[in-house]
Amino acid sequence: MLKWIVRVLVVALWGASIAYAFGFGALASRYAPHLAEDSMARAIALMTLVSGGFTPCEGKEVLACGFQDSSARQQVDCADYSGERAAILMTFGQSNSANAGKDRYIPVGKVANFNFHDGKCYKAEDPLLGPDASGGSVWGVLGDKLIASGEYDSVLLIPFGIGGSSIGQWQADGFLHPILKAATAATVTKGLQPTHVLWHQGESDTGGGTSEQEYYTMFESLLGHLRDYGIGAPVFPAVATHCLMLDREPGPDYAQRQAQVRAAQQRLPELPGVYPGPDTDTILGTTYRHDNCHFNAKGMQAHAELWLQAINAHSR
Repeated sequence: MLKWIVRVLVVALWGASIAYAFGFGALASRYAPHLAEDSMARAIALMTLVSGGFTPCEGKEVLACGFQDSSARQQVDCADYSGERAAILMTFGQSNSANAGKDRYIPVGKVANFNFHDGKCYKAEDPLLGPDASGGSVWGVLGDKLIASGEYDSVLLIPFGIGGSSIGQWQADGFLHPILKAATAATVTKGLQPTHVLWHQGESDTGGGTSEQEYYTMFESLLGHLRDYGIGAPVFPAVATHCLMLDREPGPDYAQRQAQVRAAQQRLPELPGVYPGPDTDTILGTTYRHDNCHFNAKGMQAHAELWLQAINAHSR
């Protein structure tokens, strides 16, 4: 009897959260999108009680990394998310480019997710197909903001970030390079042409003490691989070094290590086809980062807004 009551309550909660997200939330967003964003993020966090499809990278074959379960996703035609009024965003880096956000999000606009593992497009929802972790992502939020800006009618996301990754792991001899190669190959094979490449990474290299010149040189090499693999879109690297979990204390040289990586990231637009991304180190505090590293719903709104500004500055 008790189990039956619990099941009824779970179903009721599930149904209420769906109604909340897609009823009131969608209605509000038609007239004022900003009124729906926080409520939708909370509702979506309730909607999924267990997660599937996520394979952590540690101890696994690299192409098994990331969220890949498309069984509950709605497939769409990739061609409907291309053309002059479409933004096609290739996104990668470490956890804050992946599904490590505290709160999940479902875009209200025409935002799709290209799953490089199967070469198909699906309506976007968190956790996105491709990156690792099973939480929320900034990219669906950014997709809605790009459409709301009036510059684009649709957004296609091609995400494959991996939490905790260093820039060295994305190099030609690095553990994660097969993901870069597979994702770009799937994109080109599908005939998709990214309009922007968004790179958000640097926290691990701050912790590891990567020097300014080392980071700059490795990014230059990474850029070369993107071009070699047929990705000619402008690249926007974020300035991103902050990740101090609440249970950790910064070392005595933490600020110096941050400065080294920040200096490298600020120099990256010297490279051809590279433009300034957002400085997400400016989004600080547990109001925005629930663990002082990864973003919550409010933090992802601020994060996406900075990406929107960076993209708009390039298009002017």
